[in-house]
Amino acid sequence: MKKILMSAVALTVFSLSIILFQISCKKDVLADVTPGSSSIKGLWIGTYTTDTHPDLGEQYFSLIIKPDGTMIADTKGEAQQHLAPGTWTLKGDTLTCTFTCVYGIASNIGITETAIAVWDKTTKLHGIWKNSPTPIGSGIITLTKVD
Repeated sequence: MKKILMSAVALTVFSLSIILFQISCKKDVLADVTPGSSSIKGLWIGTYTTDTHPDLGEQYFSLIIKPDGTMIADTKGEAQQHLAPGTWTLKGDTLTCTFTCVYGIASNIGITETAIAVWDKTTKLHGIWKNSPTPIGSGIITLTKVD
């Protein structure tokens, strides 16, 4: 009888440990919000503006957001394509991407940028971008999910 009671206690403790572990494991990068809802992963296309050069108007801006926490920014400004791989996180409805230019105008190579946008949990992202440290630049981004 004592052996059965000890086995039951051990099984209960083990089961509670598994439940607590599953509850405590929460990912910062959310792939899908709820079943059937839109996912942040995928291709987003839109525009960016530059605060220091409003005369340039809206320029092409896109993000490829991959499920592994990596992303690629593809922009076109000053008649030149720029490619910048990086990483992303999603906390609540706020997407944060950090990426570094590896292709484009020579003076932009190596520049790190951050984009912070609010996701409406469907097909829209709206936010800001900024360079760091130099050249100092910032502006607005507006994106729509394509796929």
